[in-house]
Order: sequence, then structure tokens, then C-alpha cells
Amino acid sequence: MAMIPPADAADFTFALSDALDVPVRVLSDGNLSKWDRRKAPKAVQPWPTADVLPVDGEYLATTTWRQLVTAAAGAGRDLAPWLRKTPAFAVNELIARVAPLQAYLSLKDVPAPLAAAGRRLFVNAVYRHGTERSAHAAFGYHLGMTMAQWLTVGMAGLPATVHLEACGIPALTDPAKKLPDLYGNHVAEGLPWLIEAKARKSLGAAGMRSGQEQLNQASAEIAVPHRQVLCGTVLPEPGRWEDDHLVMMVHTALAGPSPGGGVHSLPDPPSGPGVPPLDESPDELLSVARDQLLVFRALAFGAVQDLRIVPLAETGTEPAGRPGRVGRTRPLERDAGTRELRGLLLDEGVPYEWIRQERGPAVREFVVGRIPGIGVHLGLSRGLYAACARLHQVQADIPGEEPLFSADPFLSRRGEDEVREEMSREARRTYYEREDERLAAARREMARAYATQEVPTGLLRGARLAVERPEAGGLLEARTAETYVAVEPADPILSGRR
Repeated sequence: MAMIPPADAADFTFALSDALDVPVRVLSDGNLSKWDRRKAPKAVQPWPTADVLPVDGEYLATTTWRQLVTAAAGAGRDLAPWLRKTPAFAVNELIARVAPLQAYLSLKDVPAPLAAAGRRLFVNAVYRHGTERSAHAAFGYHLGMTMAQWLTVGMAGLPATVHLEACGIPALTDPAKKLPDLYGNHVAEGLPWLIEAKARKSLGAAGMRSGQEQLNQASAEIAVPHRQVLCGTVLPEPGRWEDDHLVMMVHTALAGPSPGGGVHSLPDPPSGPGVPPLDESPDELLSVARDQLLVFRALAFGAVQDLRIVPLAETGTEPAGRPGRVGRTRPLERDAGTRELRGLLLDEGVPYEWIRQERGPAVREFVVGRIPGIGVHLGLSRGLYAACARLHQVQADIPGEEPLFSADPFLSRRGEDEVREEMSREARRTYYEREDERLAAARREMARAYATQEVPTGLLRGARLAVERPEAGGLLEARTAETYVAVEPADPILSGRR
């Protein structure tokens, strides 16, 4: 989330050991030129807290490593067609998304305004000297997707993104077309967003133009007004590893008829106490469950460690700044309701069952587990976990006869990347069509599961209730209304700080 200090806590960011700053330039005037590296470090204007992209300008967005990890876990290709049959590999996919950031990035202290964290992201010696060009390109993909997810979902109010090939728009799944990466629906703007992510060393006008062309090609296929968002993450050029930190260049434009009033006069997205629960919004529940299905499969079937039930306070007990369903996180250091709950349990010795009985809906249980190898703890509310279990079962029951859904020696003999990609997209289209046929009934069943929090036998795998003090394990925790994330002090990004 945007970690702009509240008025009564001027030293807020300094109390968060994983806080960091990312300079971001936002433009809507068609200028795709590179951000002058002599000017980028001088951005000081705080990123606005409103859930929209701000007006053109140069901003210093203060966030946390927890929020970037959340973005990394949520950004990537939809693997549902394959993981429905091999769900344990969800752990592997989460490792693949987060580990590259831990491997190649570092935090360094830099001069900054008082309201900022004073720490920025740099590439480390492993990236500079231990990797070849192909590894740099692969890392650029992971980093670009993560930073685009962080900016749009974590900072600009987009509830979630999906990979474009899974958006359900047939014209945007053509393998012959070079199209952008992500798609989402912005609640506050009432507009779809098309998002293209770029990241590379010395990213400039040429790379940004390539991304803009991809966006334009997709826009030509959409018959409704929408927003283009081009997210460019600039890695330092060779020879300036120690001097240049990561910066972002964002170019945005409205495509199609512009909505009356402009984006800055639209109302805030619904996030207060009046928002209906997910079981009363089946379409939104389906969207949230899709977004978190990878985490569910890791917790329910993967080789996670320390699987546990973590009680947290209902987010509605917070006076302001309530996080969204899944995207924008709040560090638990700011969660007054959960601090009170833990104080009752640990300091006053009040039995948990008594609190659960007395407070009822004010206490929510989250299923949480540690992802091995990367030291990241991820979790889902028990209601969302139950809804995801139902969605997983629906997907698992979909037949899959396509070659890519099975071990087909013919495919391995053909072997060409382009051929494999084309077959993969065709298999996905077939899968999504079959899934859609089953979703009408599934929505109702998911809403019922969310409301009752009934998890099928065996999917909690004996998870224990965990009410120990968080500082005992040194975890840096954060949550949304439906999700949980925590990182460990031993995370390479945090333990390697200079």
C-alpha cells in the first residue's frame, strides 16, 4: 500500500524496517522519452493516497517490501489449466515469482525527504557479475510484471489483474498478435485497464514505443472506453550499478470515448463498512478467488511449512484506511484491532474460544503457511479459502484431452517455441470455454462456502491455531480484508541491507 505517514505519526515509515521508496514519473502527454537519470533521484512529491493514477508529475512512492512480495506472488501467467491436475506445483510457481527479486535486488540507504523511507532498490553484485544476458532478460520479465502489478494494484486502486490471455476477450488471445500483458477493471474509474510491463537496462523511448504499440494493437480490438497503462521499470546502465536505483516511467492514456468529468472527479471505490460481504457479490467473489487460487493450492496441496490458523481482527474495526479485498496491504503494525486482539490473548490470557464467542464476526481466521525456499508466509481468510476449495474442485472436474494437458511425445518432438505457444493458447481457450459452462452453479456454491467457512475434509491438513507474539518470530506481517502476507528478517533483501 502507499505508505504515506498519517498526520499523527510523522515517523511512521521509519518504524517499518522494510519500507522503501520508488521514484515514479507519470505522463499522459505521449512523451515516451527516457527519464533523465540526473532528475529521477530528485523526485520528492509523495504518491497520492487516492485510488487512481495521479496527474502528470514526478513522485516518490513509499511502500514496503511486503507489498512488493504481494505483487510478485500475484503477477504472472494463469496456470489453472495445468495446476488443476497438479496443484502441489503451486508452491513452485510462487517460488519462481518471488525468488528472482530476492536473488538480484538489494536495498541501500539514500538521502530522502523526512516523509520517505530513505531506502531504494538497486541491483546487486549477483545480477551485475554472476549472470549472462539471457538471465538479465528473464529477470527483466519478472521484475517488470511485479512492478506493474505493484503500481496498478498496490498503488493505483486496481482490485486485481489477470493475464490478458485469460481475460475472456477472444480478440485478445490471438497468438499471432503481439499484445500487452495484463487486464483489469478499475472500480473507481469504471473502466477496463490494459497494462503493458517493460523492464530492462537503460529502458528508454525505443522500449517504451514497443510497449505502446502492443497497447494500441489491443485497443483496436476493444469496443468500449478503457485506459492504457504502460509501466516501464528502468534498471541501471552498465557502469552505474552503484549509483542508479530502480525508477519507473508510467505512461497512461484514455482510449475510446472519454468518460464525462475525467478520472479525477470520479467517486472513491467502495471500501467502507457499507460494502456487501463477498458472499453477497458472487461475481466479485469469483474474481477474488481466481486471483488467490494459486495461494490456495499451495496451502492446500503444496509442501508448505508451519501451516496454521492466524486470528486477525475484522478490517471494519479500523477507523480509516481500510485495505481492499486482496490488493493493497496494510502492515499489521497499523492494525489496531489485531493489536487489541493479540493483547487480550497474550497479555491478559483471555481464552480464544471466549473471544470468538463474544466477538463473533469481529474476529476472522486466516489459513497461513510458509512457502519454503523464499521465507514468505501467505494466507487467505477462512471464508475465501473455502470458496477457493470449491472453485478448485470445479476446475479439477473439467476434462482435458488437449495434448498440452497430458504427456504427449509428439509435442516434445515438434518442440518449436512458437508452435508450443500457439498450442498452449488454443488449449487455454478450450479450457476457459469449458470452465465457463460450469460457473453459473459454481458461483452460488462458492458464496455458500464463503459464508459458512466450511472447508472440505483434509484441506486444512491439521493446521494449528497460532496466537503467539509476532515479534517472537520476527515476522513483518501485512494483510488485506481477505489475504495475509509476511516476510522474515532473514529475507535476503532485508538481511543484506547496508
